[in-house]
Amino acid sequence: MPKYYSLLLFFVGSFSFSQTFNADLGRTLDDLIFLSGEYVSPAADASMYQATSSWYSTAKSLDKFQVEVSVHANALYIPNNKKSYTISNSDFSSFEIRGGDDSVVIPTALGGGNSTFFDFTLDGEDYEMQAFEGVDQEVLAHPFLQASVGLWKETDLTVRYSPKVKIDVSDYQIFGLALKHNLTQYNRKENSVEVAVLLSYSKFDLDLFFNEFRLESSNPQPGEEPIATVDSVIVDASSWLFQFIASKEFGKFELHSSLGLSRNQFNYELGGKDSLILSLFNLSLEELEETTTNFKGDVGLNYHIGNKYYISSMFTIGEFPNVNLAFHYKIN
Repeated sequence: MPKYYSLLLFFVGSFSFSQTFNADLGRTLDDLIFLSGEYVSPAADASMYQATSSWYSTAKSLDKFQVEVSVHANALYIPNNKKSYTISNSDFSSFEIRGGDDSVVIPTALGGGNSTFFDFTLDGEDYEMQAFEGVDQEVLAHPFLQASVGLWKETDLTVRYSPKVKIDVSDYQIFGLALKHNLTQYNRKENSVEVAVLLSYSKFDLDLFFNEFRLESSNPQPGEEPIATVDSVIVDASSWLFQFIASKEFGKFELHSSLGLSRNQFNYELGGKDSLILSLFNLSLEELEETTTNFKGDVGLNYHIGNKYYISSMFTIGEFPNVNLAFHYKIN
């Protein structure tokens, strides 16, 4: 039994609404959950690419107890096919697309504005809701700080952190840990390619804000409030990443690349004006909690200014192009 049915039983027991109202409300929640899943999934996938970017800049290890600090600027580009999706009346149990169209293209959380409305009924009264709008951005950018320390057996421990900062229409917060172990040490030869493996854990909170939408009566009476008002989507993501890394120095330059597999957990919530309907909706969104597996590749180029300083760049190959630039400083 879906979780929101138990919530509706509580709802019925606490308030005196008709059976028709509660049946209509159940179907409305069904449709809202379906819409939300299609809407937030691209943003969740985007957050995975951001959270797993640039855990390394080289396969080489730091010296024992050597420390390296770095400042990163990350930019994720949003492909057009992640900005919208097609929805049909047959996908709904309560909603109906306004205007007589059987299907319509509407934005995801990464898309732009729209003028599509859905009509539905609660206990014989007509209501309407405008389709969710997206953040209308071509690029999602965020900075973060990273620090690594060399341990025993050519193993590095890396910590990543960024406080919650607002950039354009988004809030980001990042925390993570990684261990990188050099494999070349077991058969190192002169001028050999350095090879390493890396395991990381990332915690990434992404809040995307947009123009508010309302679930409200089609013919509101004076002073009548919407039954729900929503202005943001909150993605709470965590990710485990395993990577094979290779790098090779050519004078002051260093080429590096990797192949990785990530295991990702996503939780969703909508933000807005507090109301009972919004609370029920967000509890029902637990149905959308999901775990995904993704493959990704990285390629990049470093430029070493001296023994202590270098600049790194990285391009991530996958569903979302992601670029990372960083400045590194080694403390001997």
